[in-house]
Amino acid sequence: MKEKVLLDTNMMIYLLDDHILDEKISKLTKILYDSDKYIIAIHPKTFEEARKIKDQNRKDIFISKLEVYKIIDNPPKATEEFNKCVGCKNENDIIDNEMLYAVARNCVSYFVTNDKHLLKKAELINIKDRVLSIDEAIEKFKQEEKVVIETPVFIKKEFLYNMNLNDDFFTTLRFDYKGFDKWFIKKQRNGEMAYVTKTRDNKITSFLMLKEEDENEDYSGFEKPFSPAKRIKVSTFKVADTGKKIGECFIKIMVNEAIQKNVDEIYVTTFEKQESLIYLLKQYGFELFTYKNTTKSDDTEEKEAIYVKNMKDKSQYPYVQLKDQRIFIFPVIPQYHKLLFEDAEREYQISIDDTQGKNTSANAIKKAFISNANRKKIKSGDIILFYASQDKKAITTLGIVETTWNEFESQEEIFNIVRKRTAYDEEELKQVARLDSLVIMFKHYITFKNPITYEFLYNNGIVNGYIQAPISIEKEDLEKIIEQSQTQNMFEIC
Repeated sequence: MKEKVLLDTNMMIYLLDDHILDEKISKLTKILYDSDKYIIAIHPKTFEEARKIKDQNRKDIFISKLEVYKIIDNPPKATEEFNKCVGCKNENDIIDNEMLYAVARNCVSYFVTNDKHLLKKAELINIKDRVLSIDEAIEKFKQEEKVVIETPVFIKKEFLYNMNLNDDFFTTLRFDYKGFDKWFIKKQRNGEMAYVTKTRDNKITSFLMLKEEDENEDYSGFEKPFSPAKRIKVSTFKVADTGKKIGECFIKIMVNEAIQKNVDEIYVTTFEKQESLIYLLKQYGFELFTYKNTTKSDDTEEKEAIYVKNMKDKSQYPYVQLKDQRIFIFPVIPQYHKLLFEDAEREYQISIDDTQGKNTSANAIKKAFISNANRKKIKSGDIILFYASQDKKAITTLGIVETTWNEFESQEEIFNIVRKRTAYDEEELKQVARLDSLVIMFKHYITFKNPITYEFLYNNGIVNGYIQAPISIEKEDLEKIIEQSQTQNMFEIC
C-alpha cells in the first residue's frame, strides 16, 4: 500500500490551476507523479478552500481535478488541547491545524508545506520529521525512488479450468470472499474465461474477469440498488505483479468490451483498503456509487465500495471532448512508434525473451513522449495526433496531454519520470533526451482503425508539406480526420 503525502492547499492550487508551475513544485511533482511508494493525498479542508473561488467555471474545474486524488476520509478534528498547544488565532490557523492534526493522528505519512508557521508548529508537537519543506521533501523522496527496468507483460484470455485454484495468487481472494472456491469451480464448469498474466513457471500474477449483466439483474444487496440497465461487472480485478501498468491495460480491456457490447455502465466492487485500485479507477471516470456488505471467510462482514463508470458520459475517457484546445501532429519514427503504440502495429510482436522492458509502455494508457522540437507551449488538455513517419506515413493514434516538463537537471531525472511510460531504456534515453527536451505525459485515447494517410492530409489542405516536425492544425482539420477515420462515436464536439 502506498504512503500518503499530503500537500498544502497553496501547492494544490499551483499544481492544478492554470499557472506556470513553480520550479520546486514542478520538481516535487516529477518525483511523485508515478511513484511506486507514495501517493498525493488531499485533506477535505482543501475542498472548503476551493469552494471560496469566485469564478464558478474555474471553481468547478479545480474541484473536479481535486477529486482524482486520494481524499482523506473523515479525518479526526483537531482538539481544543491541540489548537491551544500550536496556537489558533483565526480561520487560517484552524485549517492549518487540521492539516497538522491529520499528520499527528497518522492519517498520512507526510505533509509538505513551505509555510514557515506550519513548520514551526510541527516542531512544537514533535512531528518535524514528517512535516517537510518542499526542499526537504524533494531530497527525501528523490533518494527513496528507485529506478527499475521493467520487463515485458503478456496478457492472455484463458479458460478458468486451465488455472490452478491452489495457486498462491488466490489466497487473499479466498480470505476476503467466503465461498470463493465454490464460486470459482462453478465458473470453471461453466466455461468462463479471464484475462491473466503468468510467470514462466505458470504462476498467475494478475487476473481480470468480466461479466455481462442485463436489465433483469438483481441488485437488492446494494445499499442503493442500480436502476435496470446493461452493465459489465468486473467480477475480479487483482494485480500482484505491480509496476508494469497491467492495471491500466485492464482498464483498456474493460472499456473496449463495454464499447463493443454497447453497455450503459461498468462497475467494480472493492474494499476501501485497495487504495491503489481506487485511485486508478477514479483517474478513468469511475465514481463511488454505493456500498454492499460482503462476508469474509472468517464469517465477519466488511463493506465493499461500488465504483461505477457511466459509458454514456462522453466527457470522460475514452471519449474525447473537442472544445477550443490546441491540436498538434507529432511525427514518430518507426522504432519508437512500434514500441509505444503496439496496438497500431498489427504485424509487430515482441519475443518472450525480450527482457528490456520494451512492452511496458504499450500496456499503459498514460505514456511519455520526448521531443526536441521547439514546441514548449503545449499544455494540459491539448490534443496530439501521432504520425508514424517513414514507413506508414499516416496518423495512427490520438492522445490528450496530461502534463509537460522541459527543464531538467540531469538525464537521470528525465529517466526517473518516464521510465514506466516510455519504450526507451536508460542508455537509449541518453542518446535522445536533452536537459531542455520537452517531456509530454499524455493519455492514449484512440487508435485509428483506418489510419489517416499523408495523401489524405495533403489533399485536404491539413498539411502543406512533409511532416518532419510537430505542426499545429485547426479544429476543422481534426473534424475532417475524425470523419475519415470513422470514429465519430468517440468524440463530443462542443
